[in-house]
Amino acid sequence: MDADVLLINPPDLRSKYKRFFGIKAPPLGLAYIAGVLEKQNISVDILDCAALDLDFNDLQNRLKRKNNDLIGITSTTPTIPEALKTAEIANETLDAKIALGGPHPTFTHKQILRKNRFVDYVVRGEGEKTFLKLAKRIGPRNNVESIRGISYRENGNIEVNPDREPIEEVDELPFPARHLLPNDEYQLFNIKMPLTTMITSRGCPMQCQFCASSAMHGKEVRRRSPNDVVEEIEYVRDEFGIETVAFMDDTFTLFPDWVREFTKKMKQKNLEMGWGCTARADKLDKNLLSEMKEAGCHTLFVGVESGVQGILDNIQKGINLKEIRRAFKVSRDLGIRTIASLVLGLPGETKQSAKKTIEFVKEIKPDYALFSIATPYPGTKFYEKAHKKDLIETNDWFKYNLFSAVLDNNLGIKKTKKLQKKAFKKFYFRPTYILREIKKEGMPFLKVLKTIFNEIIYD
Repeated sequence: MDADVLLINPPDLRSKYKRFFGIKAPPLGLAYIAGVLEKQNISVDILDCAALDLDFNDLQNRLKRKNNDLIGITSTTPTIPEALKTAEIANETLDAKIALGGPHPTFTHKQILRKNRFVDYVVRGEGEKTFLKLAKRIGPRNNVESIRGISYRENGNIEVNPDREPIEEVDELPFPARHLLPNDEYQLFNIKMPLTTMITSRGCPMQCQFCASSAMHGKEVRRRSPNDVVEEIEYVRDEFGIETVAFMDDTFTLFPDWVREFTKKMKQKNLEMGWGCTARADKLDKNLLSEMKEAGCHTLFVGVESGVQGILDNIQKGINLKEIRRAFKVSRDLGIRTIASLVLGLPGETKQSAKKTIEFVKEIKPDYALFSIATPYPGTKFYEKAHKKDLIETNDWFKYNLFSAVLDNNLGIKKTKKLQKKAFKKFYFRPTYILREIKKEGMPFLKVLKTIFNEIIYD
């Protein structure tokens, strides 16, 4: 007998990202799993606590009205405390099996099962096929020994089944089950708007030491066809009134020819959909950006990381400062909003190099800049090296939020945090910059500025 499934995005009560950009985004991974389950006629619902601003008391009250027998909970590293609390409440409230999935559980599955008796399974890696198998096996015997991609507890021992291969034909996946989501609650810059997230690919061939993407999804990039992506855009516009799409690929512009084909089809369909994406600076030129702009692209999130070439080389970014300067200039000339992502405290960082990074980001003139603190996430080469050198100061996973220093690097924890505050202050509190962005961005910019003042500089 198939399970009756509830998928939960845990309460998000402390996220500074949420406060910084005022973001509430759909839990795309859960929606993909729900779409696969529905296609097999398995009963499934999604409870997005983060979007609904539910606390743990609200969650428990909601669960008291449920009768599911399989609960799936998603988690990243900074949200694992909330995910485990959610699992504990579900275990107390329902007679259900509980599975955790997502990046953090994938790389810490043994630790999670060893320390948390209320977690029955960990789904490792891409979850659609694995969770489907699990939903079909839940019953009196719970025969899960042959399900690839799960870890579980058996007679007091932790069993780790073989990995499941990544999904090759991503076009064959059904569209995410967005009808199960509270679509009216999603927002950007604290403004509710008809937006959604999408992915056009899985996997990443890049070797950035601080990123766990290739460990989670593999080094081979599996792309959806441009036709399939455009069909999904058309569907969300017509079905849900979506006006903005945020592409969540690790690097949307990694294959420029694919992007050109996609923009061509967008213009042929005349969809008039606004969208933003992540991008590598070395994959952006004037012609490509012009085509993207014409097809509706209004925002680029660019991983700059550092303004010092030696540090970029240390983390194997595979990019140079000249390419970064060019990408931001062309984007600015075309009127595309840019968000530069910087990381302070990377290997080789000094007080002087951090100052150079701050000056560099002022030079390239993004509309927004996000200064994160180097954080060694489980599953990354960065974490492995830091762990071997005994540089990690805490395993309080909530502090792995890019705004708390957890690494005893060259600068030290206190100096790293001080430099982050200085970077935000030096970039954002410049009169000419403020006037320019108020004119261009209006109220959303003022909300971001207020958040930086209250939550970061004077935190």
